Amino acid sequence: MTPYQPYGQMGQSCRRRPIREKQVVWVRPQPLTSADGRFLIRPLRTTDFAGAADLWRQAYPEVYGSLHDFILFPEDYPAHFVCDDDWEAGQDRPHCMIVAEDTATGRLVAGGIMTKLARNLQIEFSFAGTRPELRRHGLMALIGKVMYQMAKVSGAEYLTTFLETWHTITQAATLKWGRRWRLAGIFPGNFTRWAGGQEEYRACEVYLYQFINDGEAYATKPEEWHLHPQVRRLWQCLEEINRELPE
Repeated sequence: MTPYQPYGQMGQSCRRRPIREKQVVWVRPQPLTSADGRFLIRPLRTTDFAGAADLWRQAYPEVYGSLHDFILFPEDYPAHFVCDDDWEAGQDRPHCMIVAEDTATGRLVAGGIMTKLARNLQIEFSFAGTRPELRRHGLMALIGKVMYQMAKVSGAEYLTTFLETWHTITQAATLKWGRRWRLAGIFPGNFTRWAGGQEEYRACEVYLYQFINDGEAYATKPEEWHLHPQVRRLWQCLEEINRELPE
């Protein structure tokens, strides 16, 4: 690329570094047991595929018919998910699922899914879901703790997530994490979602982001951005809201 030039001289307000081979590594987490010993938080196993698909059919059936509906079909799992009993061979798979297992029955009752975009040094916290009868039991807090610890040691420096606009509980729980997550915007009609039967609609998503592992040092600062006045108003509004989030 030496004979070519960027459109403009950007990257003046932040640190820069040589382009290199980038990777995001799935680091196997230590299992975590709930305080009462009832639930074990651990990575997905190859023997879990049917149980995990059943979990998501109850917890997040709205993804049926969308680009995310591979989580509903166990036959699609081998191409997508790294597994605890096949960890090294699964490093090139884009998704990792952390599940909550009922220790008495072995049943999977909740889960969280991460997606890595290695060449962007990014992890998306893609899905969180719990079987209806076990919601409000604090399982997502435990799963989220494991996922965040994995992200910090993965080599990623940028995290994103999206929240459904029909699920204010998840919105409230995520924003309670404080300024760790920052609001980025609202995308009307971003994903198709199942409406029941054979009907669908386009759902609106709330997007959030955060920097980890010194990623913010390499991000251009607002003073360097060339923004249309109305776009700058949007940024200023977002920043005002983000400043109001709890520490």
